[in-house]
Amino acid sequence: MRVPLSWLREYVDVELSPKSLAERLTLLGMEVQGLERWGADWQNVVIGELVSVEKHPRADRLSLVRVTVGSGEPLDIVCGATNIAAGQRVPVALPGAILPGDRRIEQTEKMGVVSKGMLCSGDELRLTSDADGILILPADTPLGVPLAELYGDLVLDIDVKPNRGDALSIVGLAREVAAVTGAELRFPATEPDEAGGAVAERLMVEVEDSGLC
Repeated sequence: MRVPLSWLREYVDVELSPKSLAERLTLLGMEVQGLERWGADWQNVVIGELVSVEKHPRADRLSLVRVTVGSGEPLDIVCGATNIAAGQRVPVALPGAILPGDRRIEQTEKMGVVSKGMLCSGDELRLTSDADGILILPADTPLGVPLAELYGDLVLDIDVKPNRGDALSIVGLAREVAAVTGAELRFPATEPDEAGGAVAERLMVEVEDSGLC
């Protein structure tokens, strides 16, 4: 079971260091097999906004995209994705960037046009399994901020035993952390959807013999 620390903290205040938390959980019988720094391999990847998207002058299946990353001159980047449009905010790997798998991004020439970086898909960042298009971020995503600052996290790889099915959820795991640390557990707010009239208007219960109850 892979648990992002930020998600766990939505339900319980974790004051322990990640290493100490892993040791406590292991003592509870839920062995933490590893700690992974999610986003550590997004080096020199920042949030950019597409200023314009035009057809590549020499290739029908490529686009020439102008991108701003909040500072400096806009960058011209050649892209083959079809799901992009002006105004979108996307992850941009700048020249010198390193992506998962030790993939290095440099300034290159593609069909006679210099491409100063790369727009990233979710699959290339290992954020999603979608490799068909660029990862489109919310419109209010801060411009120029490193992707690792927004989506980076520490992930615990926990071996939850078959007899602890109650801990096979974020809330269940948060309950265990609260019990061992004394921190307050915050349950998610739940409110069922109501439909129709009040039950009392449609159903009446009469107790004929309260002594038998």
